[in-house]
Amino acid sequence: MPDPSYPRFPEGFLFGTANADHQVESHDPEREDVWDLWERCQSLTPRGRGTDFWKRYEEDIASAAAMGCKLFRFSIAWARVEPVCGKFDEAAIDHYRQLADCVLSHGMKLMVTLHHFVWPVWLERDHGGMIGQDFPDLFARYADKIASTFGEKVDWWITFNEPSQLTFGYIKPWWQNRYYMPPGLPRGAPVDAEAEAVGKLVPNLFLAHARAREKIKALRPDSQVGVNPLVTGFPIWLQKLLDWGACHRGLGEALFKFTTKGPLVSERGDIDLLIGGVTMDESLRFETSDPYLRTGKAVIVKENFEGNDMESLAGKKVGVLAIGNQPRAWPRDLPATSKKQLFRNYDDARSSLDLGAVDALHGDALFLLPHELENRNRFRFLKTCLSDEHYVVLAPHGHTQLLEHVDRAILDFQNDLAGYCDVTWLSEPEDVLNTSPLPVSLHEVFEGSDGLPGIMEAGRGLRRVRRRGKIRIGIRTDAPGISEQTTAEGLEIRLARLIAKRILGDESSLEIVPVDPSERFAELETKSSWLNWAWRFWGTTSLIANANWWYLGISGRLAEELCPTEAIGAQDFIGLDYYWGLPTHRLHRFRLLEDAARGRFLKAPVWPRGLFHALKRFSRWFPGQELLIVENGCTPSAGGISRSEYMTRHLAEVAKAIESGVPVRAYNWWSITSNREWGHPFDPNTDFGLYYVDLDNDLTLTRKATPEVGLYSRIIAAQGKKISD
Repeated sequence: MPDPSYPRFPEGFLFGTANADHQVESHDPEREDVWDLWERCQSLTPRGRGTDFWKRYEEDIASAAAMGCKLFRFSIAWARVEPVCGKFDEAAIDHYRQLADCVLSHGMKLMVTLHHFVWPVWLERDHGGMIGQDFPDLFARYADKIASTFGEKVDWWITFNEPSQLTFGYIKPWWQNRYYMPPGLPRGAPVDAEAEAVGKLVPNLFLAHARAREKIKALRPDSQVGVNPLVTGFPIWLQKLLDWGACHRGLGEALFKFTTKGPLVSERGDIDLLIGGVTMDESLRFETSDPYLRTGKAVIVKENFEGNDMESLAGKKVGVLAIGNQPRAWPRDLPATSKKQLFRNYDDARSSLDLGAVDALHGDALFLLPHELENRNRFRFLKTCLSDEHYVVLAPHGHTQLLEHVDRAILDFQNDLAGYCDVTWLSEPEDVLNTSPLPVSLHEVFEGSDGLPGIMEAGRGLRRVRRRGKIRIGIRTDAPGISEQTTAEGLEIRLARLIAKRILGDESSLEIVPVDPSERFAELETKSSWLNWAWRFWGTTSLIANANWWYLGISGRLAEELCPTEAIGAQDFIGLDYYWGLPTHRLHRFRLLEDAARGRFLKAPVWPRGLFHALKRFSRWFPGQELLIVENGCTPSAGGISRSEYMTRHLAEVAKAIESGVPVRAYNWWSITSNREWGHPFDPNTDFGLYYVDLDNDLTLTRKATPEVGLYSRIIAAQGKKISD
């Protein structure tokens, strides 16, 4: 008898899985896309070999078929097949043709994506990218070439993967330090420029989609062409409100400008700045500077420790820091059998190691074994470079001008750093030090300069500091120069002095405020932050929830300036991606959605019912059209539930929608294997794969089945069967 706990699906329903070119194919320096450039210039995690899907696609496709999948989705790398504008690489196209044939030979239908977040560098550099006037026709030409080559192999075409997300290459609201994705706008671009760029992007995407669809259907009239917007689950009442606002362009643009331009109030904490060993993506509650130093997770042991690799820690007691992003690194870096003892600062942890209470310490290399530590030779590094992270300076919201001066001081700091101390604990100094700030946009990369503003007006926070005559900077109590174990001044105090000199003209115009490492953010918090919380909520939800703008346009509800007439109705099916959501009683946790955007998916908010609501909504908007869930998936756990529970609960909502009459045709699990998640470090936070691949440490890139492979297989096997069968 089939397990009654499995959701039931009708005969002919298509289960599938998927991947994307940039996330799984090896980097090709001769055919780079804009994300290759972005990862390099932003010092993000590069894709490297990916999963080597280019060579090992047969293995992954066979694994999908073995689970019972009848649908496989992959994407074509535009930069590979058209490495030079107008010149197509027939060998690369033939590779994708063979890949398609492999899918078909395993009895699966084929879904192909033409644009999965990446495009050729030449398009951005020479033609203005996706907001350039030529983009719709250049994209249509590319689509025509691919469609003419693939013939009748493709069952469903996706022109643009998650077009709603592409707007984040042109939006950097006040609560973000950097653009989430390429190309970015020039440094200092005002919110009006962002609105203008988005105003060009949206109609260009509609036009490019409509013209590509026209080319594809001219070759095969029965072709099924659509897109897959990323849909966030929100309460029905809120979604209707946001959809209504999006349909009124003046209101929508006003909301965009006002909520993203700046915070409602300028917050004042007990300190002006915090230099507390905070990584670039660790806190979303404050404004951040450019990175001032690269560091990484490491392990230290006593000098006489018997062992020279991580395996020697198996069964040993390892001290770990229970602050910041440290807990996320434990399962990634340490043997599963090691016994962990928690510490709240590095001084206590080192003392425990020195006394033999623990066998090793895991944490940030800079704080584990600082250059200034007395009797430093009692310890040694067992392993360094377990990660690649960037430290930043924090300020309360509303102090952008202050941080612009901090960024200038960081340049002074980096110029001095090579001669200040030995930083070879991470890697060679030239690999650690940056002599210029990270570029804000690809324009800055192409032009060599983005024109840092020559005049930085004094905002309220900066005027207050200058009137006071001192700047108050918080530094953690276990930092060199503050710590009793490391009395010599360290890098963070050195940077604080340079900031004081840059802003007040005198290094001594500085008040150091020691802060507890575990409570370091408390000094920046303010009673007025709830006003910015509410302001940020509306800005965040209006940007994220209005993923619906794509289908509002296709259904003819957007202003013509945003969705030209030729794009209205230009689709053959309804595609959507669904991952996270928040019901009414959890809307106060909206920042978890921002965490997910930063690659912290383990805490992402899970709301399966939001998928049901989305399916019902779009079915009403486009009666008679089939719906395909193009992506749905989860990390090993999210929001406190396991990946297995996530799968069964979401599929139960899909089954419920089908029972209510919604014509859902297919469901794809994202993704078939572990993959590179758009510049984020690879760890459990970013691993959506049914088959686990240790991307950083396994040279063989061996695929290992997770428990969800068996679960998905059993759910597929139960298809069409009654509980009593």
